[in-house]
Amino acid sequence: MQDTLRRRWRGTLLFALVQLPLVWLIALRYSPYLAMPHDPMGIAYLILTWIGHFGMLVLLGWLPLAALALVLKARWLWLPATLLGALGLSALLLDTVVYAQYRFHVNAFMVSLFLNDKNGEIFSFTVTTWLVVVGCVVAALALEGWLARRLIVGNRGRRVPVGLCCGVILVTLLGSHALHVVADARYHRSVTQQVGIYPLLFPATAKDFMEQHGWLDPRAARAERADIDAKQAQNLDWPKSPLSCQPSDKPNVMVVMIDSWRADEYGPRNTPNLYAALNDSGRRYLDHYSGGNATRNGAMSLFYGLSGNYYAYLDDTQTPPLLITQLQKQGYALGIFSSASLDGVGFDRTIFSSVDPLRLSTPGDSPSGRDLRMTEDWLAWLDRQEQQDDTPWFGMLFYDAPHGYDVPQGAAQPYQPSVQGMDYLDLGPDTDPVPYANRHRNAVHYDDELLGRVIDDLKAKGEWEDTMLVVTADHGQSLNDFGKNYWGHNSNFASPQTHVPMIVNGPGVEPGRVEGMTSHLDVAPMLMRHALGCTNPLTDYAQGQDLLAPDIDHPWVQASSYIDYGIIEPDRITVVDGTGQWNIVDRQLDPIDDAEFSPAVFEAMQWFRQFYR
Repeated sequence: MQDTLRRRWRGTLLFALVQLPLVWLIALRYSPYLAMPHDPMGIAYLILTWIGHFGMLVLLGWLPLAALALVLKARWLWLPATLLGALGLSALLLDTVVYAQYRFHVNAFMVSLFLNDKNGEIFSFTVTTWLVVVGCVVAALALEGWLARRLIVGNRGRRVPVGLCCGVILVTLLGSHALHVVADARYHRSVTQQVGIYPLLFPATAKDFMEQHGWLDPRAARAERADIDAKQAQNLDWPKSPLSCQPSDKPNVMVVMIDSWRADEYGPRNTPNLYAALNDSGRRYLDHYSGGNATRNGAMSLFYGLSGNYYAYLDDTQTPPLLITQLQKQGYALGIFSSASLDGVGFDRTIFSSVDPLRLSTPGDSPSGRDLRMTEDWLAWLDRQEQQDDTPWFGMLFYDAPHGYDVPQGAAQPYQPSVQGMDYLDLGPDTDPVPYANRHRNAVHYDDELLGRVIDDLKAKGEWEDTMLVVTADHGQSLNDFGKNYWGHNSNFASPQTHVPMIVNGPGVEPGRVEGMTSHLDVAPMLMRHALGCTNPLTDYAQGQDLLAPDIDHPWVQASSYIDYGIIEPDRITVVDGTGQWNIVDRQLDPIDDAEFSPAVFEAMQWFRQFYR
């Protein structure tokens, strides 16, 4: 039989398709971590994704063989096919093991940890385990070699319709992504909660597009899913024990966040109203870090007390924080106000997924204009609350002007020289940062003026002394601090983007200055314990400590971006990107040559999986 390129392509493609049942068999090991759907949409997504996504993976594995078929004859082509097939199956099997332990998939960082785990702190295998691994690899090589010789060299399976099989995979793949688009827009948990278990799956979304074309009412869609008693986090052991919360008193709780507020932008000149109200009576944390360098992760770490590696699962399952659901169960009135839209950063699906009705946005044409409108709406809400009853309240004010470098016409601008507009295209490594830093400081100063009105109103109503107040930022902002052309945020984990102000004030809060390293992950356990009267051990429900503990000082903290995360120590930052590549830098982002993993990295890997079943 003539050895043509077409025959080689067909033989290798059939060999790849034959891997699919083997892939499905191994992938069953993910099923204990899949919240099985019981509705038609969830079941349809499971079937379509199981066929389409894993089918796509085997077709991607065929591409190297297709390229080799251009230069190798069939009698030799079976050898790389055998190796590639055995390697692929072994990699998938290894990924199921890693996922079971850490709830993320194999990457270069995990391989590096394995190679550097000299003491068996992360990976500890018995002799029996190694024998099983070697046996599985040998068996995979034997099976793949037998299949490759029969299908590629022997040209067996000539009647199998490989084109039709590829077509089915393509249709089911497109169908699964289309179904996810609809489910994501309609907050359908039975679909979205499946996403995390599939390796290399990046599902399509189009919620904003559907809303813009009038195909979706997001408020109505999310209202159908808001339920504080829903048990969405089926694969989390969180909390480890039922919460026991019996407050002797119910103080008001208020969280104020200023978007992209840097740690060096708090003081008598930059924030005179906050400084006057909090400097003597509040507890200020001098070495405090957000749990993220972007809004989503920073706010998530504050409200959940969990690290960013839980975010995807919490978002997929639309699981609210215990802090918010406990506030609801204790009868707190909720006044949630944000200048930026809550659904734009996913707060409607995570932090406030149990809240209905939820104000998703604030009217206005600019960040500073929305900040002003939000402040006025808050003052009006609190007026109504005061007139109704003595119900304790929870308030959140999320200001946005510094994020947009926005200062309204006529506002005080004490920092000069200052640019009058912000265009990131004008920025470069040699750009003088001072006028831009001053613009940012002036925006913070404007929001401080608005917060002065909020503080005066609380005092006038007699609420100031009865309110547990947390004032902080979601993350910081780079202003080319180290001359490396970093501007903005979500790009590194150095102090400009992660070191933020933190001041706590209220009943039971001892004034003072805390120099130890603290984290946003310490805020939720503090509020749960001191405001809501929860007596559980903190390890039942949080990865942080009690922010009011007198001796608090973390040896390291963790922060996440949308795709990366960093382990921040006093002298270094270990950065792991979304592909698993890693590097170790000092606190000014200069590489540390020949650096080895510190004990903190191994501790963090164990810490990450604290609440996974």
